[in-house]
Amino acid sequence: MTHAPIIAYLENLNAKLVDFAENSFFRMDLAEITGAFRKGITFPAMCVESPEGDAENSTKNNSVLNRTCAFTIYKKPQQGNFIDQDEKIDDCEKIGLKIIARMRLDNAAPDSPLYNKFEVASVRWVKVGPIFNEGLYGYRFIFTIAGDEKLIVNPDDWSDIENVCS
Repeated sequence: MTHAPIIAYLENLNAKLVDFAENSFFRMDLAEITGAFRKGITFPAMCVESPEGDAENSTKNNSVLNRTCAFTIYKKPQQGNFIDQDEKIDDCEKIGLKIIARMRLDNAAPDSPLYNKFEVASVRWVKVGPIFNEGLYGYRFIFTIAGDEKLIVNPDDWSDIENVCS
């Protein structure tokens, strides 16, 4: 589960969840937060970030690679309308939890890319907003995808190695 399959999986969830309309998904770099929100995106919007990784749970004989991933659900309330803000923030949390519930289901499906890799206990979420020039609000969900992955040295990648090493 490297960058591309993780982003594709989350985009697929966005496409299947009835809460989202067309053009509601995108990948964002955190540097974009200081400017205006992307044009052409519909609300609620699902924004994903590129995963970060670590091998913290690895041993001498086993490689466990963790990917810390995040997505944010955004809505645009009327500025100054605190009731509307509260409703839209609540909607964002509910939508995010639907995605987490689906990920939990997919974790148990042998044909899923998440099979036995999604750690429900790793999930945490935090309210965000107001953010961007438009004053968006929402919830950012952070979670871990982990799995045993062999770190094998391929001799085709190295000019000084002739045999496969692990």
